[in-house]
Amino acid sequence: MPLFILCGVSVYVILPFMVWFSNGVNMPLFETNAIVIRSLNYGESDKIVTFFSKDFGKIRGIAKGARRSRKRFQNALGLFSHIHLIFFDREGVGLVRAESGDILHTFPRIREDLTKIYYGNYFLELVNEMAGEREANPEAFHHLLSFLKNLEEGEPKEESLRMFEIRMLSLFGYRPSLKGCDVCRKDWEDLRKSPTLFFSLEKGAMVCEGCSKMLNRLVPLSLGTARLIEQISQTDLSKIHRLKFTPQALVETRELLPKFITYQLGKELKSLKGLKEISAKREKP
Repeated sequence: MPLFILCGVSVYVILPFMVWFSNGVNMPLFETNAIVIRSLNYGESDKIVTFFSKDFGKIRGIAKGARRSRKRFQNALGLFSHIHLIFFDREGVGLVRAESGDILHTFPRIREDLTKIYYGNYFLELVNEMAGEREANPEAFHHLLSFLKNLEEGEPKEESLRMFEIRMLSLFGYRPSLKGCDVCRKDWEDLRKSPTLFFSLEKGAMVCEGCSKMLNRLVPLSLGTARLIEQISQTDLSKIHRLKFTPQALVETRELLPKFITYQLGKELKSLKGLKEISAKREKP
């Protein structure tokens, strides 16, 4: 006798982790905490959902009947939702089959504030574009969760955007090299009296004025801002929001980081346009 019926198919559970469907398909059962970073309607009743999970990294799944059945998902598949996800997976198949999602937190105060929605969407899109399929990165998961909690509990601040960009660049392998000139190897001490420094988008590194003359795609960068970026990259997550930006550092990172991310990804994030628009409105007197 089948143990239960799933989407019209009789299902037999072989303990502890294997599920055998009566149609002859064997699928391992998994569970993990995850954040919904993308959700699209599919067909008349299904959803295609992208999760960033603690244990499996980015996974894409189909949630059968999710738009009709409130029992299995209970509105757990909306953007930002932090859930305990149970899913079936078969090696070699791109989409997992999402079975259920128990809500841990939905971040309602983000959903109710337009500016916070723009900030949150940027966090989600940045992770979605940087993360590789099924590459576990629990530290990046904890960072995303922490920044979403901070966004919900406080005011949306540009400093948080810049900090998130810096940490994600580091965690996903794009960390810029800022300890000195990448060409002539002068260190910070040697560069203290240099009037002008640059960041090379192509090299992903800082260069001095002399070496910059042979390079293209340069962004101005002061030594103080370079030091701050390094400090943000290394500071414990629980203490990161104590760090302060000078007005110059905020201007320089606003110019540098989105351009560097765009260069590395090969495209500009869609949510960046909305961020620029809402930032311009907030700056108007």
